[in-house]
Amino acid sequence: MRLTTSDLYESSFLHCAGAQLSDVWNECHKASTVIFVFDDGQLSDGRLEELQKSYHNGTATVNLAKYRHSLESLKDVMFRLIRKENQTHRRTRNVKSDRSNQN
Repeated sequence: MRLTTSDLYESSFLHCAGAQLSDVWNECHKASTVIFVFDDGQLSDGRLEELQKSYHNGTATVNLAKYRHSLESLKDVMFRLIRKENQTHRRTRNVKSDRSNQN
């Protein structure tokens, strides 16, 4: 099973519970929205769906130290992605600006 979410806290919960982070991307609209994609990884079939349900209905339990570690790790991933994309956009704007100045 594959699950996508833009909720950093849900992502941290899934990550510390053993779900495998398989992809991350940034949906740039008016504001940056980072999408986390998880696979079952080492989890048994249907477990990822159960974890998501427990998170949303408020019955999830977690080891706080593992949760904090997952939260910090995913924040690092998220901010690295945003910084990388900001640098790419800046370079693109500079190239466009240089071209318009040459004309």
